[in-house]
Amino acid sequence: MLAEAGLEHNRSRFIVKRIFSERFEVLKRDPSKVQFIARLNDFYFQFQKLANNYNQVVKAVNAHFSSVTIPHQIAMLEQRTRELKALSIEILNLARQAKEWLRI
Repeated sequence: MLAEAGLEHNRSRFIVKRIFSERFEVLKRDPSKVQFIARLNDFYFQFQKLANNYNQVVKAVNAHFSSVTIPHQIAMLEQRTRELKALSIEILNLARQAKEWLRI
């Protein structure tokens, strides 16, 4: 029962629940769902990194570049924007899939 309740790491809590007839729930983890959520989190952190780099590029363009070099910097910024958009679409799709899969 201890292992089934998922409280093998906390025997005292399990015993207290059994003594006082508290209701306890058995939670089973699906390794594929855990891996999926980890992947979704990884995409989110990549999105944050890209957004941070995007902001740094905008600040650098505004602060340090002349009118001659700005077109090149803007082209690089556009490329990063496309990457950011593609990653955000992938994150949204994964989030929708997780919502359906986990039935949140």
